[in-house]
Amino acid sequence: MENSYFVYTTNGDTFEIERFHTCIWEFDNNSSLVEFGFEISMEQSHHLDDIEFCLYIPWLTEKAKFQDLYEKLKDPENSRFIFNDSILNTSNIDEGRGLLGVSHEFRSRNLLTILPVTTEYEPKIAHIKIDLRHYNQFQGNKGNVYVRFSIIPECGFISTRKNGIAKSTVIYDIKINERRNIPDELVGDLNNANMCKIKDCFSFNILPNSYDIIFYDNSALRNVRLLEYDAFTKYIKDERVKKDDLMVVFNKKSNPESFSFFSIYTKERIGMAQFLLAIFFNMLCGFLFFIASARISAEHELSYTELYKKSPVEITAAVAVIFLIFIIFCWPPIKKFLFKENR
Repeated sequence: MENSYFVYTTNGDTFEIERFHTCIWEFDNNSSLVEFGFEISMEQSHHLDDIEFCLYIPWLTEKAKFQDLYEKLKDPENSRFIFNDSILNTSNIDEGRGLLGVSHEFRSRNLLTILPVTTEYEPKIAHIKIDLRHYNQFQGNKGNVYVRFSIIPECGFISTRKNGIAKSTVIYDIKINERRNIPDELVGDLNNANMCKIKDCFSFNILPNSYDIIFYDNSALRNVRLLEYDAFTKYIKDERVKKDDLMVVFNKKSNPESFSFFSIYTKERIGMAQFLLAIFFNMLCGFLFFIASARISAEHELSYTELYKKSPVEITAAVAVIFLIFIIFCWPPIKKFLFKENR
């Protein structure tokens, strides 16, 4: 799966992103959830009515589902876990209603103002707008602006998956603002656009903890931990999140012109699929040996039609089992092909 992302403006404005967050959730049921977060400094925001920029997402389609995460992050308990710091105080910027923005005062990090975000999108491009009017009118303490939204992709996994007989492999190759990977359909837009500079880029991979990390970028990896189930169940409210089932792999890079995060995970697969495959080949070989033996031992060499008529019912049952196992193994790629053709 292509995972080259570009953050840029098309209205002539130029601004820096203090922190850019990507958080990729991938589950065992061939589905995923991707979060994007943007922090913009107060100095760049105080004189503007709004900020507009574009995010190029290669797997984005019209059927993808967007959700603004403001309602979740205005809750101090959720923000405490997302930003990994205690919250001392929260102020609403809209006269106590909490509909248009909240400012969280953290114990260790600077004040952060969470705002709603408006997203409009077309295939591969999300148009993002942040309304700053109430933020600038607020007379209380306020910090950098932060917005966050999630997307449920239509394509299922956005990582590259390689499923072998005995091992499954997951490959993440996330690239942000790498000009050498600009797709052909974006070249024209970027000729008249400004690429946004990103100071700190955070990449979180959340996937089943049955996988082992076999390759990672030592300069980017910060930590690996089990997902805090109770806290994130409240935050994400998704039935696919199971207790002690997911791990979080946190990567961070700072200040380059572009960012790249590459990692590989594997899982040994010794289970029902392998047993079925062994049964399939065992029965298939037995069936072939039976045909050869029956034809040779007959008074004259039987044709396949005669052999079928004289075969006991057990042979028919064995053929049915072999065919069923074959269908079980072949159905997933067949289903994927048919689904792709019908889209």
